[in-house]
Amino acid sequence: MKKSILLISLLAVMLSSCHKEAIVNFSYTVETKYDYDLEVNYAQIITLNLSVGAVSYMWELEDPYGGVLTSYLDSPVFNCYNEGNYVLRLYAYSKNGDYKMEAKNIHININGGGGGGGVNPPSNHTSFTIKWLKLENIPMLDGNNASWDTGLFGGGEPDIYFKIYDANNTLLYTSSEVSDVSASDLPHTWQEVNTTLNYNANYHIVFYDKDGDLDADDMMANCILEPSHFTSGSSSFTWYNSDSGVRFTIGLSW
Repeated sequence: MKKSILLISLLAVMLSSCHKEAIVNFSYTVETKYDYDLEVNYAQIITLNLSVGAVSYMWELEDPYGGVLTSYLDSPVFNCYNEGNYVLRLYAYSKNGDYKMEAKNIHININGGGGGGGVNPPSNHTSFTIKWLKLENIPMLDGNNASWDTGLFGGGEPDIYFKIYDANNTLLYTSSEVSDVSASDLPHTWQEVNTTLNYNANYHIVFYDKDGDLDADDMMANCILEPSHFTSGSSSFTWYNSDSGVRFTIGLSW
């Protein structure tokens, strides 16, 4: 009997160890660097992953304007060209797919440099082109916590497309429509957007649910795009709103 109890106890310990959750923890240091190509100071956030029991990691660095950088390295280094409050998050995933998250607020102060005042480096570009847009997340329910398709022709998943407007609400671009989009269908990329815009102006990117000719289209998200928040010459920019959960990335050429 004692042997049976001992075996059962040993088995319980082994099973519990198989499903042990990850312990997430990290530290970081901030160093000021100088970019000789752009002639501007910037800050580096140098991370140190101290997590235990995880099999994979995901880092997110949210900048003061809602843009998010992602890394799957154990201990990445992030370059920051803007002053302000950043949020650094580490997700540590265990074998069974569960994860733990730790977040830390980081204030970046950049002194001197060609840009001065810690803003993005001054750009020599007067225009940029949005080559493609990848929608990564968007609310699948409206403000009343109901399906977007509840009108005259409701009943399915949203049929999503987007438009680009300038600051005067002039329509500049309309994308193709993607029918019956569910959360599992994302991310979705619209290729060949190829729309050239003025670097010194602001824009709106608005996502809609197409509801048919006899029903008004629903506005799912209105996103303000400020090119001055881009890093000049960068190949992409991620727009993220933590309140609504809207997240998309645009491909850039200069």
